[in-house]
Amino acid sequence: MIDRGPETSLPVLYTQTGCVDSKRVHDWLAQRGISVTERNVTGDLAAAEALAATGIFATPLLVIGDRTVFGFRPAQLAVALGLPQE
Repeated sequence: MIDRGPETSLPVLYTQTGCVDSKRVHDWLAQRGISVTERNVTGDLAAAEALAATGIFATPLLVIGDRTVFGFRPAQLAVALGLPQE
């Protein structure tokens, strides 16, 4: 389930409208039932500033505590989330 509400202890997925890899990560997580807080930086200054604060200025970016996974990298996503690799 993708939670678009306020940030919680859930992993945070930074996305942007029209980004193909953002959709791929979103779909990959949803297919595995992984709950995240999604923050679309398109037109959301607070989300864009939060993304910039990570030191990475592009999407998609999945933030899990102090770990980050940039781009659509299923093996790295699985490891960061503690899932078995496919």
